[in-house]
Amino acid sequence: MSVLFNGLEFAGRGWHTLAIDGPGQGESIRLRDIKTRYDYEAAGTAAYEYVAARPEVDPKRVAVMGYSFGGYYAPRIVAFEKRYAGCIAFGAMHWSMEEWVDGIRQAVKSDAKKSAQSHFQVPWVFGAKDLDEAVPMAKRFSLAGVAGNIECPFLVLHGENDRIVPLDSARKLYEAVGSKRKTLKVFTTGEGGAEHVQVDNRQVGVDYIADWISGNI
Repeated sequence: MSVLFNGLEFAGRGWHTLAIDGPGQGESIRLRDIKTRYDYEAAGTAAYEYVAARPEVDPKRVAVMGYSFGGYYAPRIVAFEKRYAGCIAFGAMHWSMEEWVDGIRQAVKSDAKKSAQSHFQVPWVFGAKDLDEAVPMAKRFSLAGVAGNIECPFLVLHGENDRIVPLDSARKLYEAVGSKRKTLKVFTTGEGGAEHVQVDNRQVGVDYIADWISGNI
């Protein structure tokens, strides 16, 4: 659905959108059993080379955007794949994935009936047998020491009332990014879009992203 919202807006501005089911997402994991990976630049490079080879695409104006968990994937990609012209983290991901997964592990052990359904999917996505095994695996999913390598224009959006990923994670990502052209946009409850990935008012996030791309890519 997030791709639909953005893709429609981008199409209206004459831009193309490629949506991928990368490792750990959609068809890749559900039908092909391809788990997520920390070195997501492998998928990012493959996506770039596919798009850049198309005759209707300017290879110097290709940006990458990640949504929710993609708030880790997209920054990781551009830290290593330098051919992208820009990066959008549509909602930052937890700065310490290890702490996040460990928190899920503790919550499930404390009272599994009160845990979110998605918590039980974490081991599956990581390719772990259980949450105990997933915790050390999550340690590799870190942008610490990586975000400083990002050189392209960079945008991170976040809601001040995000109850999935704390706002502090977005601030840490913004501060760590090495690009000289970086933007942190925090949506307030007053303007809407204050929840996780602007789910309470998706259009304000989409509009902001599109305007930012127009001015920076």
